[in-house]
Amino acid sequence: MNMYEVILNNQEYLKLTEKIEKIKFITNGKWDWEHGLGHYQRVASYMKTILEQLDADERTIELGMVVALLHDIGLSESGPNKIDHALISSKMFRKFLKDTDITPSEEAMIEHAIKDHSKGLDIHSLIDLALVLADKLDVTYHRTINSSIQDNLNKEFQKIKKVEIEITNQDLIVKYKVEGNFDFSVVKEWEKMITIPKKAASYLKKNCIFMVNNETVNPFDE
Repeated sequence: MNMYEVILNNQEYLKLTEKIEKIKFITNGKWDWEHGLGHYQRVASYMKTILEQLDADERTIELGMVVALLHDIGLSESGPNKIDHALISSKMFRKFLKDTDITPSEEAMIEHAIKDHSKGLDIHSLIDLALVLADKLDVTYHRTINSSIQDNLNKEFQKIKKVEIEITNQDLIVKYKVEGNFDFSVVKEWEKMITIPKKAASYLKKNCIFMVNNETVNPFDE
């Protein structure tokens, strides 16, 4: 059983994610997005895709999927305002890896990635890069469909049915598959949707491209 499966079979972890799922997370009184196990597993899937495209080895991919499961667990203690949840998560994760073969250096890598995942201010590994990017790619309807505050931003996010990431020799491409009349300018109100992929592309020395239903959009000039 690999580390990812060990965590998903840990009853304490599952109870903790259930606790988080019951909290309404209000950010500046504006929206409350889903932050439970579904989010963690989607981020893990993005991590796998990103790291595979960056030619990471199997161990790095496994660590990436593990960090995805653990990156927000501090929300169980930080409360609905998400105060310092990344820092709290970076101090909590080790207890869920006790029965694994993780090394001290890998623990340190995971700790740093979790601590930095909200803003990506100190990226210096593929794990750091993949986590901050994967977390911001999870902007589909899953996260806002049950929000208690249905503002224009949340309604636009619910039109996003799928997000794909493609990394080529020259480009980092974020592809949104949407339904209905999608207003990309409204979505840009959550600026991390734009700034984080751009930061990741810059780190990789690649162009950053956004596409909606196979058509390129340019948020940088608007």
